[in-house]
Amino acid sequence: MKLSTKKYGLLGLGLLFIAGLASASATTEPTQLAKDNHGCVGEQGYSWCVKQQQCVRPSKVLIDNNLELTAENFHNFCENNR
Repeated sequence: MKLSTKKYGLLGLGLLFIAGLASASATTEPTQLAKDNHGCVGEQGYSWCVKQQQCVRPSKVLIDNNLELTAENFHNFCENNR
């Protein structure tokens, strides 16, 4: 009896190993990130800036222009061309 228990135990471990490999390969496939109308990838922190006519990271724009890090300041700087 102990021999068959070992066989089933090894079989179970083998199946878990194969399932793990299948799972790992599924997560390494590249995924498409959503882009807005201007091609900016919001998931990576980019937003369109009308004033600079490019995708930017709001925090970088605000820091570079000595502005407090707020959504209102980003909007005022980029959208209203102030």
